[in-house]
Amino acid sequence: MSNDHYFSIGQAGKICNLSVQSLRFYDKIGLVIPSHTDNSSGYRYYSNFDLLNIKIVQDMKALNFSLEEIKATMNNGSLDCLIEKLEAKRKSTIAEITQLERIVESIGHRTNQIGYLQELGNELKDLDVLVELKQFPKRYVLYNRRRSACGMDASIMQFTELFQKADANGLIPKRLMTVYHENIMTFDRNDSDLEFCITIDSLGDQASTDFTRIIPGGDYITALYCGIPNAESCKRIYSKLLEWIERNHYMEIGPSIEQYLVDMAQMMKPEEFIVELQVSVQRVLTL
Repeated sequence: MSNDHYFSIGQAGKICNLSVQSLRFYDKIGLVIPSHTDNSSGYRYYSNFDLLNIKIVQDMKALNFSLEEIKATMNNGSLDCLIEKLEAKRKSTIAEITQLERIVESIGHRTNQIGYLQELGNELKDLDVLVELKQFPKRYVLYNRRRSACGMDASIMQFTELFQKADANGLIPKRLMTVYHENIMTFDRNDSDLEFCITIDSLGDQASTDFTRIIPGGDYITALYCGIPNAESCKRIYSKLLEWIERNHYMEIGPSIEQYLVDMAQMMKPEEFIVELQVSVQRVLTL
């Protein structure tokens, strides 16, 4: 036996920068098996060709192939098989990169949102409610309209379903909203016509689905306040908006929207919950 051509497991590990434990495991699963056995000692040795196979394994592992995939490819030995496996890995890697890019964008959005909400919460500490006339652009939303109880428990369930739908369709969820298709002052909170919505950047490929739509842009009179909405707070805040509408010669032209300016991580802290009630309006022409 020539030591120039055959290597012990320790030598092979040093040459290939791989642990002895890994080489033993490769041997156990039949991935790279020492090809030479010394007849007198029974010791097994790696050949130059075995070292080449080890380097092939390392190269394919660096491309994120599993050991099972590597073994199947090496056993096949065909260049056509290798090309097919590489192309499949390229496509799956592109898909993973796309998903990671969405995660990065979502993290950036949430970081900015939490910072904004902290500042907004500090500004609202000394105010009961902040009433403003705002102009909103059209908003793209995932939605689910149904008769439902009005409250935190029911809302969490509906929003959870919408988050799952967003994830399944590659959409990045943003603001949470509830659209009231009944009069806030008189509706039954145990059985209401409610539309649960999550805003998204665009409809994308989901433009014709039954779970996406556009909320029209335009003038909205808004009321910003802190605390989880309940029957008393909703009516009180809505009354303030009705007073403003009458005093400033406007009229309602659409359902009321309750937008929750809160990150999911804050939903268990009622004192940090920020709500904006929005009512679509237009000015009344007076002679």
